[in-house]
Amino acid sequence: MLEIEMKAKIDKYNRGRVEQIAKKAVFLGERLEEDIYFSSPIKNFKETDEALRIRKSQGNTILTYKGPKIDKISKSREEIETFVSGDIKIILERLGFNKFIEIKKKRKLYQYNEFMISIDDVEGLGEYIEVELKSEKKEDVKKIEHLFDILYLDSERRSYLELLLIEKK
Repeated sequence: MLEIEMKAKIDKYNRGRVEQIAKKAVFLGERLEEDIYFSSPIKNFKETDEALRIRKSQGNTILTYKGPKIDKISKSREEIETFVSGDIKIILERLGFNKFIEIKKKRKLYQYNEFMISIDDVEGLGEYIEVELKSEKKEDVKKIEHLFDILYLDSERRSYLELLLIEKK
């Protein structure tokens, strides 16, 4: 399954449009998410454009593999997730994976037609809107591009991980 996704920074110029789309959408809830990203002893994720993450949210722990981005426009990529229990962090560390960075965000979730919309307040970065579709067809990114065009949103292709690393320099 592909995660077809685009995101944009929320600023004073587009905040009103983002709020309008949120009013038209079905509010699904708000939650805190803590993500721990790992470096691999096997390959350089920065070079391969992959990621391994543990997400803790709402009492759940999810291990996620993110494959390389599949186009030059969006953040679309293969994403494989599984719920885990116990301390998966210790298991990964024993296998040679190292905690690389931790990202915390407050996320508001909405359903708008076929889109899942997240409005994220990311610690150290500010607010972003993410629009996502789960699909087997990478060309479905055109649907999100169309929504971004209507809302006059400028796509930010870099992940929160990449943006935070830039901020820390």
